[in-house]
Amino acid sequence: MSRVSVPCHVKGTVALQVGDVRTSQGRPGVLVIDVTFPSVPPFELQEIMFKNYYTAFLSIRVRQHTSTHTPAKWVTCLRDYCLMPDPHSEEGAQEYVSLFKHQMLCDMAKVLELRLILRQPSPLWLSFTVEELQIYQQGPKSPSITFPKWLSHPVPCEQPAPLLESPKGTAGRDPWPLIPPSGAGSPRPQQDILRGAADVGADRDDPGQSHFHKDRPL
Repeated sequence: MSRVSVPCHVKGTVALQVGDVRTSQGRPGVLVIDVTFPSVPPFELQEIMFKNYYTAFLSIRVRQHTSTHTPAKWVTCLRDYCLMPDPHSEEGAQEYVSLFKHQMLCDMAKVLELRLILRQPSPLWLSFTVEELQIYQQGPKSPSITFPKWLSHPVPCEQPAPLLESPKGTAGRDPWPLIPPSGAGSPRPQQDILRGAADVGADRDDPGQSHFHKDRPL
């Protein structure tokens, strides 16, 4: 299925403080990133792709167009999606991630705005975010191609003609029948008769052989 990139505007991150903001122990453990689509009408989201940077969990909320008389509302479509199996180690910290619409908790039609909520509970990492964010919608469907009828319904292969059956009472007989010679003795096969005729013809064509027979004493 084809996809088309949707131009978007990624706003600056908003940090939500975790801990006491008056001490050095306080740190931003949650970031919020809003993504708008000012030049695109409401669309059906197909895929979200980005490169992680030390974000452990991701939640996404979507604002969808409902009707003219009803204001658009925010709906949670992804909740605490794990990007790092262990927030205290680097596994998955800088991986490319693709999220598809079938993974979402709600229908992704008529999207107006997205809100990404990033969370990193580990104090080991000074900063975290997502990079190279790209949004895709479904592309136009390919036009259907019609094939000729002779391609859709090929002619079946021709069957070979059946072999003719042997006449009744001749099955198993020698194709070279025995022809009895004129005179006494056992009949010779027709192959021998033809071979002898060929030898006689060869003698006649050889002049030297004919001279030999002429000069031979009786």
